[in-house]
Amino acid sequence: MGVPPGTTGTETSEPEVLAQLCNFSAGELKWVPKAGDALVKARLVRSSGGARLLLLGEQKVALADVRMITLLSPGFSTMQIKDVGHTGLRCEDESAFTAFMNELTKCKADYERFEQYDQSSVQSYFQYYAKLSNQQNMMQDAVRTSLYRQAIVSNPTDFGGAKVMDIGAGSGILSFFSAQAGAAKVYAVEASSAADTVKALAASNKQNLGEAEICVIQKPLETITDEVDGKVDVLVSEPIGTFLFNERMIESYICARDRFLKPGGKMFPNVGTLMIAPFSDAVLHAEQQSKNAFWKNTSFYGLDLSAAVPRSTKEHFTQPIVDYIDPGCLVSEYITTRFDFATVTVESLQNIEIPFNFPIHQPCLVHGIAGWFDALFEGTDATVVLSTAPWCPGTHWYQIRFLLETPLAVNAGQVLEGTLKMEANNVQSYFIRINMRIKGTNIESNAQCIDLKDPEYRFFTSASSYCPPGTASAFGQPAASTLEQALAEAQAVPQGQPLQPQQPQHAPPVKPSGDAKVNGSRYTARSRSPARTR
Repeated sequence: MGVPPGTTGTETSEPEVLAQLCNFSAGELKWVPKAGDALVKARLVRSSGGARLLLLGEQKVALADVRMITLLSPGFSTMQIKDVGHTGLRCEDESAFTAFMNELTKCKADYERFEQYDQSSVQSYFQYYAKLSNQQNMMQDAVRTSLYRQAIVSNPTDFGGAKVMDIGAGSGILSFFSAQAGAAKVYAVEASSAADTVKALAASNKQNLGEAEICVIQKPLETITDEVDGKVDVLVSEPIGTFLFNERMIESYICARDRFLKPGGKMFPNVGTLMIAPFSDAVLHAEQQSKNAFWKNTSFYGLDLSAAVPRSTKEHFTQPIVDYIDPGCLVSEYITTRFDFATVTVESLQNIEIPFNFPIHQPCLVHGIAGWFDALFEGTDATVVLSTAPWCPGTHWYQIRFLLETPLAVNAGQVLEGTLKMEANNVQSYFIRINMRIKGTNIESNAQCIDLKDPEYRFFTSASSYCPPGTASAFGQPAASTLEQALAEAQAVPQGQPLQPQQPQHAPPVKPSGDAKVNGSRYTARSRSPARTR
């Protein structure tokens, strides 16, 4: 039985009961005590890293290894535990036992995500990623694909002779990169029918994949049982959605860590960082405000539609805007929140809260919060950083903005304070809530229940959308430069712009090592951070 990486001997106790461990006697056809009449403490604990564990006396069980729980009566339950088999628990205190088992079942559900989701959402999700056109869109993101390959092949110490698992393999591209980096065996886990493509490409590219064995597993990671032999040395995945967490694929990545990664194993990527900053963009705000114009019609076939105007307005302002952001729209330094995939728990990602304080340096109307992310690949031999910042070459993730229906008028020297909250939902995404006010006043503006899964892809709908260097416009405007030139331009951005990260109260800024590359360009203390949508 494995214990999640990052788990230490320091645990915080939660619910517990005194219970008797039982085995099933095939001869007697009944459950019998495992150790006479001795009682043991059955406890749920939380490690210092935040991971939940089940303790049965002195026996530690990772919740990812608890495969099935059946409450047979108010005082008796059975569970199937990996490498142990079926175990019974009998308790005389029925009310306490029922409460304990309910909490255990709730915690275990974190490792059965697709059973919790709206099934129409799950079906749509797998149908989308089964299509080669959508896989092609991601593969043709040159920044994404080239940096993933660089992160993998530049770390031969981690991949040479290793057993690797690729979660959400899609086309299998990361599995194939792992093979090219010297992996001995790669488990390509892909639940959709895209798994057939992985098998076909693996069979037709044997001469390009070294000696690696590619084992395709066509089922959700959470339902894997005996298809994987022991633990793996490395996890690779592209579990990233808009604003890092859309689609909630990172939770599957964490489940894979808890179930299949050996202690001390590597994760590529191993860190994700969210950045947020206030922005001012009157054109964007006016565009959204004007989209209710149709419903202002007072004579539509003899009908007055204006009663629907408030709802239309609300709908447009609860849509996040996905496009590229002109760095000049940002009116304060951004703050960074770091998520360490080696230690973060599934439970901690159900509700994410990011407090902020933004000093404003110029008089302006603040129209909302902008966001983007970085993914870090901190390998043994090299560190690579994939950045989706506004001053970086564009990716298919773009950036994202959350609008305030009522902008805030802010003077230079004033501070905006508030909170961005993310609440996970059952359609594989999050609802976003923003509360913002001018510090020291009662002037505030809020955005409630922005639906992260229902964005407007403004890059394709508005000729006014910004187009970064090296990226072709959707409206036929010529690209500012080639990708290679854009990378060089991003590296050469002078001090002062774009804005440097502010030191947040809740998380330190990410500072890659001297050998780190950000989107292919070297990152040092003196250089500016250079600059899928799911």
